[in-house]
Amino acid sequence: MHKFQRILLSLVVAALLVVGTGVATKAQDKTGWPETFIIGVYPGDNIEKAIASNQPLADYLTKTLGVRTVIITGTSYNAVIEAMRAGRADAFEVGPFSYTLAAAVANADAIAVADYSTTVNLERIPGYYSVMITLKGSGIKSIADLKGKTFSFTDPASTSGYLVPSNDIMADQKFTDVSEIDGFVGKTVFAGNHPASVLSVAQGKTDAGATFDDNLADQVKAGAAKICGATDDHATNPFHSALTQEQIMKFYDECPDGDVVVFHQSPLIPQTPFAINKDLPESFKAAVTDALLNIYKDTELVNALGRYYVDPRTINKELKTIDALYDPLREIATNLKIDLTKR
Repeated sequence: MHKFQRILLSLVVAALLVVGTGVATKAQDKTGWPETFIIGVYPGDNIEKAIASNQPLADYLTKTLGVRTVIITGTSYNAVIEAMRAGRADAFEVGPFSYTLAAAVANADAIAVADYSTTVNLERIPGYYSVMITLKGSGIKSIADLKGKTFSFTDPASTSGYLVPSNDIMADQKFTDVSEIDGFVGKTVFAGNHPASVLSVAQGKTDAGATFDDNLADQVKAGAAKICGATDDHATNPFHSALTQEQIMKFYDECPDGDVVVFHQSPLIPQTPFAINKDLPESFKAAVTDALLNIYKDTELVNALGRYYVDPRTINKELKTIDALYDPLREIATNLKIDLTKR
């Protein structure tokens, strides 16, 4: 074989390898990639815990992307959204409704959805539930019983702590405007975060409140409150599964007076997305997406994070974009007359 033929053959083989893998080109194209990848999270009442619990993700992305990745926190959901809008964060995980706000005002784009489980199941679209709680003995057994009572929401940008429970109250009472809630419930307050909402009820500061299902398990595990029916483990927490009202009332009736008890569970809410700034290079967004969707293969990492990520379009073929998964929340926002562009 002539020298020219050998050179030509080597070039053809190299080209075929690049086309065949499709990865080599992406890996080599890092034009415009950030020097530091900044991910915003809302820490609730414990900043150190939030950063520590997300550090395995930062370490994994640093290693996988070859880009230093750091976690930052905000004092509220809106503070994290504002960090994204101001360019102080490149991505975030702060809740489904907060995502719809950020998609409207902060150029956020959902690229994967978190499944907060250590048992991998790639055939389900992850979701969770908003629950309403009270103390047994309060006389509250239904939304109708909230009339004239005090109620604790968590944060105005919280999906399960404000948006969904407000919508459920409106639907139950056939209200046409969210302002009618204030005339129905004696007094509403924002506790600031989910643990504080549970404690507000447990300590008798409010008659009832809203939170999300797994927070019940977290508060039991922390020893913060006695919550009837809830276990200290997300996997076995019965309120993380769809329950009939009859099943909810069974826990309620068996609960001793003075303990926290659930009296209402919402329809399923799509789980928190990992959202990234749309203006980042396509090659970088693709690399982050691939990294997230491969976490399920690393059992140790899944256990450390308490979650893995999925692309719901592989499960629901009719879903054109991940963003579309959150359209029902936008419908609720419309029902509550919330202008997503003015948050």
